[in-house]
Amino acid sequence: MEFLNWIEATSVGVHVREDAWTFAIMLSAHSVGMAASLGVVMITALRSMGWLQAIPVLAHSGLFPAAWVGFFINLVSGLALYVSHATEYTFQIVFILKLSLLAVGGVLMKIMMNTYRAGDPNGKARTLGTLVLICWVGAIITGRLMAYA
Repeated sequence: MEFLNWIEATSVGVHVREDAWTFAIMLSAHSVGMAASLGVVMITALRSMGWLQAIPVLAHSGLFPAAWVGFFINLVSGLALYVSHATEYTFQIVFILKLSLLAVGGVLMKIMMNTYRAGDPNGKARTLGTLVLICWVGAIITGRLMAYA
């Protein structure tokens, strides 16, 4: 707990927590990063589930740099938001669930794309796409629920 108190007491933690503009900017940046990352993930997952059939799944690979930029924005803004409330967020079940869903969703996305690259895009990819969407939408929902936990 001492370490978490120290994190919150850093200049970044205090500034993000106490300055309304900084908190709002970090939250907005987190939303923009999420839109970039999740947009690519959703298009790819929906395609693997059989929707948007006119576009090959591997054609979406060109969008992955935008997803990585969004992920980096989310990482930086998410860390700033976390540092501002480390003692509170660390023990929130919804925060732990959010991070778990993101990790599982990211791994499943990688497995899904490897399945396509290996030329085996049938039922396995459809199932993976569904699970990826469930994980990422679940992460969004749990992230929003953090405000009420």
